[in-house]
Amino acid sequence: MEEDIRLDSYAKINIGLKIVSRREDGFHNIETIFYPIKLHDEIHISIAPNELYNSVYITCNKYYVPSNKDNICFKTVEAFFKNFHIKDCYKIAINIVKKIPVGGGLGGGSSDAAAVLKYLIKFFKIDIKEHRKKIMQTALSIGSDVPFFLIMKPCFAEGRGEKMKILSDFIIPYDILIINPNLHVSTKWAYENLNLETGKEYSSDLRNVSAFELGKKELFINDFERVVFEKFGTLKEIKDELISQGAVFSSMSGSGATMYAFFRKDDRKFLNRAYRYFKERNYFVFIS
Repeated sequence: MEEDIRLDSYAKINIGLKIVSRREDGFHNIETIFYPIKLHDEIHISIAPNELYNSVYITCNKYYVPSNKDNICFKTVEAFFKNFHIKDCYKIAINIVKKIPVGGGLGGGSSDAAAVLKYLIKFFKIDIKEHRKKIMQTALSIGSDVPFFLIMKPCFAEGRGEKMKILSDFIIPYDILIINPNLHVSTKWAYENLNLETGKEYSSDLRNVSAFELGKKELFINDFERVVFEKFGTLKEIKDELISQGAVFSSMSGSGATMYAFFRKDDRKFLNRAYRYFKERNYFVFIS
């Protein structure tokens, strides 16, 4: 029987993002802290037996999200069926309700992929303990930060973002304000414009961090801000405005174009004022 299941796929922010080297293969080695937030997409999925062939139908509330084999959820189904040798045929329908800004540095696509992958593992009764390595390899084949969204706990990540260590004590004791000025920054463009030398090592102390300390803000710099702010001045303005509105910390997530800020929980007036200020500009705004 076909049953429609709802999955929530949560976003992340990068608290600190250091590009430590450019690799021979063109990828970059990074160090970052992935932190899950409450903002999420909604995914509705149904799986039913099909007689002759597999079919995957993707629909989305945003017209610019691909509904063909280029969609990351389509790629997830494909990778799962191949890696876990699913022989029977199924009709799979996936409806994505996007709430996480697309291409905003919040990992929305990767999170959607991880939610679908988790559900497929459950539906097809894959033993997680026995297949942990294969599950992680499947996730990584879909996207560099898909493995994080399977874990969904604060993590220090390195390599392409796939080597992770859970940070049990890394808790943000602040309200988090998320702002996206309806901009899209190409990750490929951002990396290219860093102009890093291949093989050279760049310094980072993020691997020694176990908790967030306001007094050590310099540890949590996002290296992409240097190039992204130059081209997209609006993002620099948002960061400055957040600090002037009472935020104790502000940064960009991923390669942009989403900014976030931490506000003290004991005085909501600064948070609420900043929320209204950016909402009036018709920006995407969310409190986590």
